[in-house]
Amino acid sequence: MPRFRFRLQRILEWQQRVCQMEEEQLRQRLAEAAATQEKLAQLTAKSVAIEQEFLNQPRLAPADLKALAEFRRKTVAERRLLGNEQAARQAAVAEQREKLRAEKRTLQVYEKLRERAHAEYAIAADRELEALGLESYLSTRARPRSPSIPE
Repeated sequence: MPRFRFRLQRILEWQQRVCQMEEEQLRQRLAEAAATQEKLAQLTAKSVAIEQEFLNQPRLAPADLKALAEFRRKTVAERRLLGNEQAARQAAVAEQREKLRAEKRTLQVYEKLRERAHAEYAIAADRELEALGLESYLSTRARPRSPSIPE
């Protein structure tokens, strides 16, 4: 009996590569979301530090108050932009996770098909071996016995 050969092996391997690419895309999306989160954390830390610096001054000049107000406006606008960017990145992560799940489900279908085909091959191989054994046994039983040679 010939060796087991899964007819869809190339498709299975291609699907495995697709899953690897989707996993890499997910890692990239997660890294982008983490970078945006880091920017947001840095902005918050910077904002808190500057606010604290202004609060520690005994007297504030009108120009300083104006600068603080402008800083607050810019910080709020930047925080809003980063928040929107973070939401978009989280949506991209969720979308990529769903793509990856779909590709993994497809991969599992091909793997199950391969397992089923291998199980069928094993059953057929066992049957063929059993048939050969039975044929061999029957051939020994069906052989005419050679007559005894008189001496």
